[in-house]
Amino acid sequence: MWGVFIMRRKARWIIFLWGCVWAAGGCASEYNLATGREERLMYGTEKEINVGDAVARQVERNYEISRDLELNQRMESILARLVPVVDRKDLVYTIRVIDEDKVNAVSLPGGYVYVFRGLIDKMEKDDQIAGVVAHELGHITARHGIKRMQSLYGYALLQGLAIASQDADAVVGVNAIYTSIFFAYSRQDEFEADRLAVKYMKKAGYDPQEMIKVLEILKKEGERAPAQPINYFRTHPYLSERMGIVHQAITGELRFKDYLNLTGNDI
Repeated sequence: MWGVFIMRRKARWIIFLWGCVWAAGGCASEYNLATGREERLMYGTEKEINVGDAVARQVERNYEISRDLELNQRMESILARLVPVVDRKDLVYTIRVIDEDKVNAVSLPGGYVYVFRGLIDKMEKDDQIAGVVAHELGHITARHGIKRMQSLYGYALLQGLAIASQDADAVVGVNAIYTSIFFAYSRQDEFEADRLAVKYMKKAGYDPQEMIKVLEILKKEGERAPAQPINYFRTHPYLSERMGIVHQAITGELRFKDYLNLTGNDI
């Protein structure tokens, strides 16, 4: 009984601390054009850019950025076609190629997109690369990364306050925010980024059908490639389900095969 009482006190304390964090962060309500929802955010655009800049510096310290002029120009050209049609105009978007043979792409708050050379090498045409980039832009415009990061930051701050009160069970690592960019987004975030990618590709004049081809290529690659600690199949799961979402976003129809994939029966 005493244990239950202690747990309840701790729960109330954590809720109180989280309220303090939320209030201290200057939480504001803002309508997001990408998601079509009114959202409560701890970070405004300026803070989001600062966070993205800081994490980008850490990424570029730990990974080799490609200096291939032709490849960089190709990626910049694709980004330049997509940026005018995205839902957020308050950011300066940057794309860089990580010169590693991994099949992956990630985005950071504030407008950063990183594509691994290994993923680019798997793509057959620019429309397919555009699908990858548009998906990452969808994460940025929907603020998926900053929402996840502010949750981690809030949790880390709560841990710090709990430690100060000598009431902590674990400590969040100092690199939690950095390493979180290589963790999977939620299922719904992935689907939302795919829908936004289709929208952006259509507006930019790319063929959105190539997104399905991208997912097919990645699915085959995932079936035969050995597991790696950092790859597309860890940070972007649900490939079969995503094929259904992309097809529905393109055509407005959900095929029976896609329905089975979305309900967990991958065929």
